Amino acid sequence: VSSHDTKPGIDDLDLFPYKTIHNDSIKTPWNVSQNFNKVKLSDTLRNTLEKYESVAYLVIKNDSVLYEEYWDNYSESSSTNSFSMAKSIVSVLIGIAIDEGKISSENDAVGKYIPEFNVGDLAKIKIVDVLRMASGLNFKESYSTPFNQTTDAYYGTDLRKLIYSLKLEKEPGTEFYYRSGDTQILAFLIKAATGKSVSEYAQEKLWSRIGAEQSAFWSLDKVGGDEKAYCCFYSNARDFARIGKLYMNNGYWEGKKIV
Repeated sequence: VSSHDTKPGIDDLDLFPYKTIHNDSIKTPWNVSQNFNKVKLSDTLRNTLEKYESVAYLVIKNDSVLYEEYWDNYSESSSTNSFSMAKSIVSVLIGIAIDEGKISSENDAVGKYIPEFNVGDLAKIKIVDVLRMASGLNFKESYSTPFNQTTDAYYGTDLRKLIYSLKLEKEPGTEFYYRSGDTQILAFLIKAATGKSVSEYAQEKLWSRIGAEQSAFWSLDKVGGDEKAYCCFYSNARDFARIGKLYMNNGYWEGKKIV
């Protein structure tokens, strides 16, 4: 959806401080299909895309761009907010940290790496519980009012204070509940386990290894602060598609294992 003045939007990058995830490696542009844009979108699909104010539509088949269209002055170089797709990027980084031995197992307690979670009932929470959004914490996902933890996470300036104030309300691992707060915990865990922020780790272990054509950006809660890891990874349609290819190929990129 496009950005609005009254709610979070895809163009919010300049509203907050951010870190740059540089594309330092060899850039590998997508091939363009011989049938590029020769297929006409159905009226139903076009109407759906325009109803939801899409700004980019990209289809890649056999590693080639088959169809590509942009709206409202956006283009292949426009960076927009991933919102919760960032959660998948964070989970990839957790997998890489496990591959490298920085995290010994997804069954480790979160408190093994983050002291604030090594107290009382919080010590029961395992990394796998957080990955599955079954932490049991009292983070309430809500978008309907301006006074809630989700809004505080997006517009506030102290993610650690917010996350470290959470309490256990259900037994970890017993119930799925969609929580942006769980993904934020994973970002803090990556920093504790690797010594690098999720932006730094993503640049070194992911973005620089999948041929991204442009640098990406990750919003922070404040200058020098923490990434809003549950959202707010900014890139373009063509580079976002690389994450899809990585998943499709079971963590391999051009024959090299990434995760």
